[in-house]
Amino acid sequence: MVKAYFENIHIHIIALLASAKTDIKVCVAWFTDYEIYQKIVDKQKEGVQCEIVVANHKFNKNSKVDFTQLLNSNGKISYIGKINGGAKDKLMHNKFCLIDGTIVITGSYNWSFKARLNDENILVIQDEPEVIRLFSDKFNALNPNYAFAMKNNKITILPIEKIMAKWDNKPALQISQKAKILDKF
Repeated sequence: MVKAYFENIHIHIIALLASAKTDIKVCVAWFTDYEIYQKIVDKQKEGVQCEIVVANHKFNKNSKVDFTQLLNSNGKISYIGKINGGAKDKLMHNKFCLIDGTIVITGSYNWSFKARLNDENILVIQDEPEVIRLFSDKFNALNPNYAFAMKNNKITILPIEKIMAKWDNKPALQISQKAKILDKF
């Protein structure tokens, strides 16, 4: 089943996120819509594993979205792109979300507040295992360069290899122990 939406897109996205039971995986170029973000934080606090990948772009860096909320709830946030990205660098421009491995949201709509004012669209794809598998494979193949982490109660950006190396060596660490490890960076 595929449904297309052209109006009130953020409301449809929030409703779909609210239905999540196990996981939410978001890959969007720009993420500045606080209401959509807050729904993801709420779901993470309910025990739904949430992961966000965004472009390493000034719109995301200057956003009013406070990624500390998701990080403090053990969610994941990553950047794709060089830390000092230039005009000639390749831009991650995907716009899709996977919910519980059964729903895909995709289309022209970036998850930004400004997108509410634009002429945009999304497709919601359900009960299409092959299409959902392709989006899942794409998400799993993403190679973020940097991840957000908490350091001294502030967000810091670290090369993904440093974060993963520490966590991969100690998979059973509790959140407080992870914070201590990240403070060493």
